[in-house]
Amino acid sequence: MKINKMKNEIFQESKSFASKNGWSNNIFKDISKKMNLNYFEIRALFPEGYVTLINMYLNEINQKMVKESKNIDLIRLRVHERVKELIILRLKIMSKDKRLLSKTFSYLMLPSNYKLASMNLFKTVDEIWYLTGDTSSDFNYYTKRLILSKVYTFTLIHFMNNANIEDTIVILNKQLAKVSKIPKIKETIKDLKNFSPNILNFVKGFSFIKR
Repeated sequence: MKINKMKNEIFQESKSFASKNGWSNNIFKDISKKMNLNYFEIRALFPEGYVTLINMYLNEINQKMVKESKNIDLIRLRVHERVKELIILRLKIMSKDKRLLSKTFSYLMLPSNYKLASMNLFKTVDEIWYLTGDTSSDFNYYTKRLILSKVYTFTLIHFMNNANIEDTIVILNKQLAKVSKIPKIKETIKDLKNFSPNILNFVKGFSFIKR
Protein backbone atom coordinates (compact mmCIF):
# COMPACT_ATOMS: atom_id res chain seq x y z
CA MET A 1 0.00 0.00 0.00
CA LYS A 2 2.82 2.37 0.90
CA ILE A 3 4.56 1.64 -2.42
CA ASN A 4 1.38 2.30 -4.39
CA LYS A 5 0.91 5.58 -2.55
CA MET A 6 4.50 6.59 -3.32
CA LYS A 7 4.08 5.69 -6.99
CA ASN A 8 0.92 7.75 -7.21
CA GLU A 9 2.59 10.77 -5.58
CA ILE A 10 5.46 10.52 -8.03
CA PHE A 11 3.01 10.19 -10.90
CA GLN A 12 1.10 13.30 -9.83
CA GLU A 13 4.36 15.26 -9.68
CA SER A 14 5.43 13.91 -13.06
CA LYS A 15 2.50 15.56 -14.82
CA SER A 16 3.66 19.08 -14.01
CA PHE A 17 7.18 18.32 -15.28
CA ALA A 18 5.90 16.61 -18.44
CA SER A 19 3.58 19.53 -19.11
CA LYS A 20 6.61 21.81 -19.33
CA ASN A 21 9.32 19.63 -20.86
CA GLY A 22 7.59 16.56 -22.25
CA TRP A 23 8.03 12.91 -21.27
CA SER A 24 11.57 11.63 -20.68
CA ASN A 25 13.60 9.91 -17.98
CA ASN A 26 14.79 13.35 -16.86
CA ILE A 27 11.46 13.54 -15.05
CA PHE A 28 12.78 11.16 -12.40
CA LYS A 29 15.78 13.41 -11.73
CA ASP A 30 13.54 16.44 -11.33
CA ILE A 31 11.16 14.57 -9.04
CA SER A 32 13.97 13.20 -6.87
CA LYS A 33 15.14 16.76 -6.25
CA LYS A 34 11.71 18.23 -5.60
CA MET A 35 10.47 15.39 -3.39
CA ASN A 36 13.89 14.79 -1.79
CA LEU A 37 13.86 11.13 -2.79
CA ASN A 38 16.64 8.82 -3.87
CA TYR A 39 16.80 8.77 -7.68
CA PHE A 40 17.61 5.06 -7.91
CA GLU A 41 14.80 4.14 -5.54
CA ILE A 42 12.37 6.04 -7.77
CA ARG A 43 13.66 4.27 -10.87
CA ALA A 44 13.24 0.94 -9.08
CA LEU A 45 9.53 1.75 -8.70
CA PHE A 46 9.30 2.37 -12.45
CA PRO A 47 11.49 -0.28 -14.13
CA GLU A 48 9.97 0.51 -17.54
CA GLY A 49 10.80 4.18 -17.12
CA TYR A 50 8.57 7.12 -17.96
CA VAL A 51 6.42 4.98 -20.28
CA THR A 52 4.71 3.70 -17.13
CA LEU A 53 3.89 7.30 -16.19
CA ILE A 54 2.37 7.89 -19.63
CA ASN A 55 0.18 4.81 -19.23
CA MET A 56 -0.85 5.99 -15.77
CA TYR A 57 -1.81 9.39 -17.18
CA LEU A 58 -3.94 7.91 -19.97
CA ASN A 59 -5.52 5.40 -17.59
CA GLU A 60 -6.34 8.25 -15.22
CA ILE A 61 -8.26 9.99 -18.01
CA ASN A 62 -10.20 6.78 -18.67
CA GLN A 63 -11.02 6.44 -14.98
CA LYS A 64 -12.24 10.04 -14.79
CA MET A 65 -14.38 9.47 -17.87
CA VAL A 66 -15.96 6.40 -16.29
CA LYS A 67 -16.61 8.23 -13.03
CA GLU A 68 -18.03 11.41 -14.58
CA SER A 69 -20.12 9.49 -17.12
CA LYS A 70 -22.38 8.54 -14.23
CA ASN A 71 -23.61 12.14 -14.27
CA ILE A 72 -24.91 11.67 -17.83
CA ASP A 73 -28.24 9.96 -18.41
CA LEU A 74 -26.89 7.73 -21.16
CA ILE A 75 -29.82 5.31 -21.11
CA ARG A 76 -32.22 7.85 -22.61
CA LEU A 77 -29.87 8.51 -25.55
CA ARG A 78 -29.39 6.62 -28.80
CA VAL A 79 -26.11 4.74 -29.19
CA HIS A 80 -24.45 7.33 -31.44
CA GLU A 81 -25.53 10.06 -29.01
CA ARG A 82 -23.95 8.13 -26.12
CA VAL A 83 -20.70 7.87 -28.06
CA LYS A 84 -20.81 11.59 -28.80
CA GLU A 85 -21.45 12.57 -25.18
CA LEU A 86 -18.64 10.35 -23.93
CA ILE A 87 -16.12 11.75 -26.41
CA ILE A 88 -17.14 15.29 -25.46
CA LEU A 89 -16.77 14.40 -21.78
CA ARG A 90 -13.30 13.01 -22.46
CA LEU A 91 -12.28 16.17 -24.34
CA LYS A 92 -13.45 18.31 -21.43
CA ILE A 93 -11.43 16.22 -18.99
CA MET A 94 -8.30 16.49 -21.13
CA SER A 95 -8.79 20.21 -21.77
CA LYS A 96 -8.08 20.92 -18.09
CA ASP A 97 -4.38 20.49 -18.92
CA LYS A 98 -4.16 20.83 -22.68
CA ARG A 99 -0.44 21.48 -22.52
CA LEU A 100 0.19 18.08 -20.94
CA LEU A 101 -2.16 16.51 -23.47
CA SER A 102 -0.20 18.16 -26.30
CA LYS A 103 3.13 16.85 -24.97
CA THR A 104 1.67 13.35 -24.60
CA PHE A 105 0.01 13.41 -28.01
CA SER A 106 3.25 14.55 -29.70
CA TYR A 107 5.15 11.73 -28.02
CA LEU A 108 2.62 9.08 -29.03
CA MET A 109 2.63 10.26 -32.65
CA LEU A 110 6.29 9.32 -33.08
CA PRO A 111 6.57 6.22 -35.34
CA SER A 112 8.63 4.40 -32.71
CA ASN A 113 5.74 4.72 -30.25
CA TYR A 114 3.10 3.19 -32.50
CA LYS A 115 2.52 0.15 -30.27
CA LEU A 116 2.07 2.27 -27.14
CA ALA A 117 -0.27 4.65 -28.97
CA SER A 118 -2.31 1.81 -30.48
CA MET A 119 -2.71 0.01 -27.17
CA ASN A 120 -3.98 3.14 -25.44
CA LEU A 121 -6.22 4.07 -28.36
CA PHE A 122 -7.80 0.63 -28.19
CA LYS A 123 -8.31 0.96 -24.44
CA THR A 124 -9.99 4.33 -24.92
CA VAL A 125 -12.45 3.28 -27.64
CA ASP A 126 -13.14 0.01 -25.85
CA GLU A 127 -14.01 1.91 -22.67
CA ILE A 128 -16.30 4.26 -24.60
CA TRP A 129 -18.15 1.36 -26.22
CA TYR A 130 -18.39 -0.43 -22.87
CA LEU A 131 -19.98 2.65 -21.29
CA THR A 132 -22.53 2.83 -24.08
CA GLY A 133 -23.68 -0.66 -23.12
CA ASP A 134 -22.21 -2.38 -26.16
CA THR A 135 -22.44 -6.17 -25.98
CA SER A 136 -21.19 -7.04 -29.45
CA SER A 137 -18.79 -9.91 -29.98
CA ASP A 138 -16.61 -11.52 -32.62
CA PHE A 139 -16.02 -9.49 -35.79
CA ASN A 140 -18.57 -6.83 -34.89
CA TYR A 141 -16.73 -6.14 -31.63
CA TYR A 142 -13.56 -5.20 -33.48
CA THR A 143 -15.12 -3.30 -36.37
CA LYS A 144 -16.97 -1.01 -33.95
CA ARG A 145 -13.75 -0.18 -32.15
CA LEU A 146 -11.87 0.23 -35.39
CA ILE A 147 -14.44 2.70 -36.74
CA LEU A 148 -14.55 4.62 -33.46
CA SER A 149 -10.75 4.80 -33.40
CA LYS A 150 -10.87 6.77 -36.65
CA VAL A 151 -13.61 9.11 -35.40
CA TYR A 152 -11.91 9.69 -32.07
CA THR A 153 -8.42 10.20 -33.53
CA PHE A 154 -9.62 12.63 -36.20
CA THR A 155 -11.57 14.58 -33.58
CA LEU A 156 -8.61 14.65 -31.19
CA ILE A 157 -6.25 15.90 -33.91
CA HIS A 158 -8.66 18.77 -34.62
CA PHE A 159 -8.91 19.54 -30.91
CA MET A 160 -5.12 19.58 -30.57
CA ASN A 161 -4.83 22.16 -33.35
CA ASN A 162 -5.87 24.91 -30.93
CA ALA A 163 -9.58 24.30 -31.46
CA ASN A 164 -12.04 24.89 -28.63
CA ILE A 165 -14.61 22.36 -27.46
CA GLU A 166 -17.47 23.95 -29.43
CA ASP A 167 -15.61 23.86 -32.77
CA THR A 168 -14.43 20.32 -32.08
CA ILE A 169 -17.99 19.15 -31.46
CA VAL A 170 -18.91 20.37 -34.95
CA ILE A 171 -16.15 18.17 -36.41
CA LEU A 172 -17.22 15.27 -34.20
CA ASN A 173 -20.80 15.54 -35.45
CA LYS A 174 -19.58 15.43 -39.05
CA GLN A 175 -17.44 12.38 -38.38
CA LEU A 176 -20.28 10.51 -36.68
CA ALA A 177 -22.60 11.45 -39.54
CA LYS A 178 -20.14 10.03 -42.08
CA VAL A 179 -19.88 6.77 -40.19
CA SER A 180 -23.67 6.39 -39.92
CA LYS A 181 -24.03 6.77 -43.70
CA ILE A 182 -21.57 4.01 -44.59
CA PRO A 183 -23.78 1.09 -45.70
CA LYS A 184 -21.31 -1.76 -45.59
CA ILE A 185 -18.55 -2.83 -43.24
CA LYS A 186 -16.35 -3.58 -46.24
CA GLU A 187 -16.55 0.05 -47.36
CA THR A 188 -15.79 1.18 -43.82
CA ILE A 189 -12.64 -0.93 -43.71
CA LYS A 190 -11.57 0.46 -47.08
CA ASP A 191 -12.06 4.00 -45.80
CA LEU A 192 -10.08 3.25 -42.66
CA LYS A 193 -7.27 1.78 -44.73
CA ASN A 194 -6.90 5.13 -46.49
CA PHE A 195 -6.94 6.87 -43.11
CA SER A 196 -3.83 5.13 -41.85
CA PRO A 197 -1.60 2.34 -43.23
CA ASN A 198 -1.18 0.91 -39.74
CA ILE A 199 -4.63 1.32 -38.22
CA LEU A 200 -5.83 -2.12 -39.35
CA ASN A 201 -3.02 -3.79 -37.43
CA PHE A 202 -4.01 -2.36 -34.08
CA VAL A 203 -7.00 -4.69 -33.73
CA LYS A 204 -4.89 -7.71 -34.55
CA GLY A 205 -2.12 -6.68 -32.20
CA PHE A 206 -4.28 -5.93 -29.17
CA SER A 207 -7.07 -8.48 -29.27
CA PHE A 208 -5.96 -9.64 -25.82
CA ILE A 209 -7.39 -6.45 -24.30
CA LYS A 210 -10.95 -7.60 -25.02
CA ARG A 211 -13.02 -7.77 -21.85
